[in-house]
Amino acid sequence: MGPEIFFKVLVFPGFFFAAVMGLLYLWLHRKLLARFQWRVGPPVYQTFADFVKLFFKETIIPAGCNKLAFVSAPLLALASLIAASVLIPIGGRGALEFTADLIVLLYLLTLPAVALLIGGASSGNPFGGVGAGRKATLLLSYELGLVVSLLSLAFGAGSLRIGDLMRFSERVGPLLCLPGAIAFLLCMQAKLGLLPFDIPEAKTEIMAGVYTEYSGVLLGLLKLSKAMLLFLLPSFLVSLFFPGPVTGVYLFDTLLHLAKVAVIVLVVSIIVAVNPRLRIDQALRFFWVYVLGLSALSFILIRFAV
Repeated sequence: MGPEIFFKVLVFPGFFFAAVMGLLYLWLHRKLLARFQWRVGPPVYQTFADFVKLFFKETIIPAGCNKLAFVSAPLLALASLIAASVLIPIGGRGALEFTADLIVLLYLLTLPAVALLIGGASSGNPFGGVGAGRKATLLLSYELGLVVSLLSLAFGAGSLRIGDLMRFSERVGPLLCLPGAIAFLLCMQAKLGLLPFDIPEAKTEIMAGVYTEYSGVLLGLLKLSKAMLLFLLPSFLVSLFFPGPVTGVYLFDTLLHLAKVAVIVLVVSIIVAVNPRLRIDQALRFFWVYVLGLSALSFILIRFAV
């Protein structure tokens, strides 16, 4: 690994940058929810303090768990997101770009959910097992709508390269891509495990579901992965559906990108604040009927407009 690739993977736009921005956007999300509920909310350093605190807590491995799977799950989730962070464009361009990188990125962004499923199922805890079952069911429901919304852009651009999809989206404008963007946003809400789709970890029903037996460093890695996902998924949405003007000044384009991501986090927070948790059957119906319908509409509009 050369020094340049090493820097991109570990510093910018890779692990360090994605982790810091993820924790900052997690703070923004928590602060917005607090203000919506007439509370003060946490200080800006709170998410960083929570993460660091977990690394000084005892890590307990349940006696009845599959130890290899239980310990490997958080590492798999974090590793997949580190790899994804160098493929998602920031400020108009990604650190790495190659043929069909869209397919690779889709797999990488699915792995954190698979890791949670493995971790919950291997924990030996009945709440973890129920959460893993719900996670698997939810995963099968939202991934189809997500893939179709992205394929609509891919067919329009005639390519599976993320850079080509960005240029196509910028050329046709945001209105034509809006149904696909809404479908992506709703699927993103489920991938993040936020209301109304926090079914696999429903604290008032199954403790913390897939997270129930995790503690210490392993829980810290899972929480960090979720924070990174809160930055990477909105970044992916912004890059593909709302690429906007690229001035050529990378710093300005990056700041503009981060501002757009903040707007997406605001929308996500509003959805969380005004919606109750859905039952798993309601979530399945929602994704297979309404979200898939929006994705199909986007596919049809783009297919016949270009």
